Amino acid sequence: MATIREVAAVAGVSRSTVSLVLNDSPLVKAETREHVLSVIKEMKYVPNNNARSLSNKIMNSLGVIILSEQGDDEPDGFKRETGLYSSGILNGISDGLADTDYSVVIERYNVKKSGGELPKLIRTRRVDGAFVIGSLYDREFIDKMKQSGIPFCVVGVGLPETEYDVVWASPEEGVFLSVKHLMEEGHQNLCLVNCPETFISHEDRVRGIREAEKKLGLRFDWNMAVSTESNTGEGGYQAIRKIWESGYRPDGIVTANAHIALGIMRYFHEHNVRVPQDVSIVAYEDNALCDYAYPALTAINIQKKLCGIKAAEVMLERLECIGKPYSVVKVEPYLIKRNSVKTRND
Repeated sequence: MATIREVAAVAGVSRSTVSLVLNDSPLVKAETREHVLSVIKEMKYVPNNNARSLSNKIMNSLGVIILSEQGDDEPDGFKRETGLYSSGILNGISDGLADTDYSVVIERYNVKKSGGELPKLIRTRRVDGAFVIGSLYDREFIDKMKQSGIPFCVVGVGLPETEYDVVWASPEEGVFLSVKHLMEEGHQNLCLVNCPETFISHEDRVRGIREAEKKLGLRFDWNMAVSTESNTGEGGYQAIRKIWESGYRPDGIVTANAHIALGIMRYFHEHNVRVPQDVSIVAYEDNALCDYAYPALTAINIQKKLCGIKAAEVMLERLECIGKPYSVVKVEPYLIKRNSVKTRND
């Protein structure tokens, strides 16, 4: 069965133009209308009236729900989340929706203070569909989202046995790539500074270490695996402080993200530990901070903008065909080499 996207591609117009033709809008030129209608007929395209009526009902709005462990009242600074993860994905979502009639409404959703309630955008049914960004959710949250009847796509990390639309990059693979690079550069005593245990991605990173033990022959001391109390620079600072004060001395560190890595680098700077001469660092989820850092951070890039673009595509397909099978789209992470890793093979 043809989709509105395929009709638009064959007709050489945007999806929004096809939508205007289907809704008999006077904004479309007669010549364009005739051309699009002929393509629709040729391709035997049948509009999904349920999806169309749903979008018409609430003015073509899509929600972006940013999951957070902090509220808007948290002061700026070292103890605050940077928001670079969600902003990178949001840029991709915006690009993916550029040729449509949909506008975007953003809600920052404080998981800790929610009291189990769904985001306001969902409770008040203000949107046709929603993108859920982040890994601060559980099965109960997903079940409630499904019960709402509003289509949604999770962007970031998926639960096992996924029964919803998801676009994701694998933290497990990211950790494995980080470890592989450090081992290839001669590092033997590795440390994992993970995100808080409340994040779904926490266990994925643990699995990445175990996979490296199995496939790369990594000899990992699990005393050198710590979880931060917060997903911030302050969290990274305090986590590495515990490792250092316990007497452990890793020569390479894998971190859950760039801001945790910067917290570690601040601690090292204050204690005259040199990066990468004494300790190398690889961060997950490459962003602008990695290039701003000194030395610039070697990092795993998860293609956040592409994740957003793919999520927009999944959402548009879902709105067009509510009953279609769930989409699980994986975006491959890759390593970007900068200056925070030293070769120790000499």
